Amino acid sequence: MDRATDLLVIAFATWTLVYHLGLLVRPPTWVLLAAWAAVLAALAAGFGWRARAAGPRAGGARALWADPPVRTWTGVPRAVTAVAVVAGTGAGVSAGLHEHGVPWWCAWVLGGIGVAALAYGVLRGRGTPPGPSPQAPPPREWASAVACVTAAGFAVFSWFTVNSDGDDAYFVSRSVATATGGRIPFQDVIFTGGTTGPIAGEPPVSSIEVLAGALARLVGMHPTSFLWYVVLPAVTFLAVWAMWRLVRAWAPRWALACFAVAAVYLLWSGLGQASLGSFHFPRMWQGKAVLVSAMVPLLYVYLTRWAERRTRGTLLLLAAAGVASVGLSSSAALVVPLVTVAAAGPLILSGRVRTGLGACAAMAYPLGAGAAVALLHEDTSVIGAFIDAPDGFSWVLLSGVMGVLTGCALWLAPLTARRGVPSLIVAGTAGVATLLLVPGVLRLIGDATGAGQVMWRTMWVVPAPVLVGLLVTLRPPARFPALRAAGRAVPVTAVPVTMAAALCAVLVAAGTPVWSAGNGSTVADRPSWKYSKRELATARAVLREAGRRAPGHGAGVGAGDGAVNGGGEGGGALVLMPQPYMRAVPLLTTRDHAVNPNTHYLRLLPASRTFIDDRLLLTTLVSSPGAPDPDAARVRDALRRSGVTAACVRRKDRSELRLLETAGYRGRLHIGPLTCVFPPRG
Repeated sequence: MDRATDLLVIAFATWTLVYHLGLLVRPPTWVLLAAWAAVLAALAAGFGWRARAAGPRAGGARALWADPPVRTWTGVPRAVTAVAVVAGTGAGVSAGLHEHGVPWWCAWVLGGIGVAALAYGVLRGRGTPPGPSPQAPPPREWASAVACVTAAGFAVFSWFTVNSDGDDAYFVSRSVATATGGRIPFQDVIFTGGTTGPIAGEPPVSSIEVLAGALARLVGMHPTSFLWYVVLPAVTFLAVWAMWRLVRAWAPRWALACFAVAAVYLLWSGLGQASLGSFHFPRMWQGKAVLVSAMVPLLYVYLTRWAERRTRGTLLLLAAAGVASVGLSSSAALVVPLVTVAAAGPLILSGRVRTGLGACAAMAYPLGAGAAVALLHEDTSVIGAFIDAPDGFSWVLLSGVMGVLTGCALWLAPLTARRGVPSLIVAGTAGVATLLLVPGVLRLIGDATGAGQVMWRTMWVVPAPVLVGLLVTLRPPARFPALRAAGRAVPVTAVPVTMAAALCAVLVAAGTPVWSAGNGSTVADRPSWKYSKRELATARAVLREAGRRAPGHGAGVGAGDGAVNGGGEGGGALVLMPQPYMRAVPLLTTRDHAVNPNTHYLRLLPASRTFIDDRLLLTTLVSSPGAPDPDAARVRDALRRSGVTAACVRRKDRSELRLLETAGYRGRLHIGPLTCVFPPRG
């Protein structure tokens, strides 16, 4: 499974390179797929030839160079350990309880003190022989089997969990447009048929949406169904297995107990749309969710392996992981360098300069891609409200009891992780996270990169589920012999089971399940699209009726999940409905369009002010019945300029319906919970 995961990373990195070349020459997607298959075949032949030429080697691949011994916490004065524990615990409690009145300065000041003590401990402790620590015996085969079954369970559950997200108007529509036209969508496909430029702040560097659309077109499957029935369970399985790999790499003992706690943390961290649990199987079809859930843990796995082994194969995986991260999300240009610095910084400070510089191979491509986007695009800024450090911590790493556990796990990680390289890397993670939490730092980075609205994603540098799982490995300090003696009297297997059960109980009691209604989720009785069935069915019916009434336009949206419409730009219907129904349209087709599936993206559209204002006015008319009705003349002009072919309101919204009829729309037709009217023919 580990080798299969590595091969998938290399394969997707190869696809991303082919896709980025395709951005320059713009061939059909079948050409991109053929080129990808040819490159993969060549790589497989090259690696096979090299393996046969090298022959069997005892002891595996040889390290590129020798490094100084890795320092451990052994020999550190007890006062330093006490400062690290007290300050780290205080920082975790302060960060988790900030929303309950604890001043924010307590979190980053205590965190800084704790990081300083941790840095002294991991950099000044006694040296150990280089290589993997003997404290980390490989888990038994049955433990990996349990992890594999858990990953499969997450994957199956992803079919039944429905948690719609407004960003699907962008991400899913790119796959739908790719499957429809057989080419990379360079222009807007959400609001128009490619007659306006792309959404600002969304450079087309991510390749996963186009890959999904191209493969769906190849197999003759609706791209949205392909995303939710094929891609989603596959990447969910990959993410859980990546978490298991990181637990095995970092846990000094009791890896399966740590993994169990990490899995429970993910399942019960549904306190908001930005939590790590919400970015897992409830929305893993989005590339950014795959980045934080699967690629960040794999990056830490590869960085740990590189620091311990320094082989060419691991260096290749590091570089491939960086490329693959860019193919998942443009946020990789922000997240991957932070993860790399968290590992490379401590390595360099500990005297392993060449190894630290070699680790920077992971961030080479993300930084290059970010620089290329900045040079080739006039405006890459992401418009929206800036989220400062306290809110970013609460959004991603949670608040209350869950936030306290996450914070303590972060700042105590060098004491819970395996001694040597893992403790060095998690100390770097704590240091980077603490620096990001200092007031003004996120604002500074956001102003420099134009990513102010998404700066909260820098918290993805913290692999919180694994760090919380590592709390299971805590042992009573040696200065309390009574506790040590009591521990020795307990059966060995009872210790991790008891600690894991206690932590899981706290997580279940304090957390919110990601599948609960409180997290905006529902559990379907069968594998399902990630949208309300009623709203999907209504949107399909409205599109069919609008297409039937539009001259020269054939209805192309079936009642099921059938094939995508053919056709090119123009000729499609434009429907106006309450926004929950309009959000479903880009999931179904990119030939027909909705007036406004997502207001955030509409404001970022490089279109005229009149175009945007008209659509905002019409959206307010049909989606906000409590708001004052706009002027009838403005409604009539907005409908005429937009070219709406079907306008629908909820049946109880009679004043809004009268406004539409005053503007010349007639032929009332009840479709589901909506009443629709249509412009006169001709």
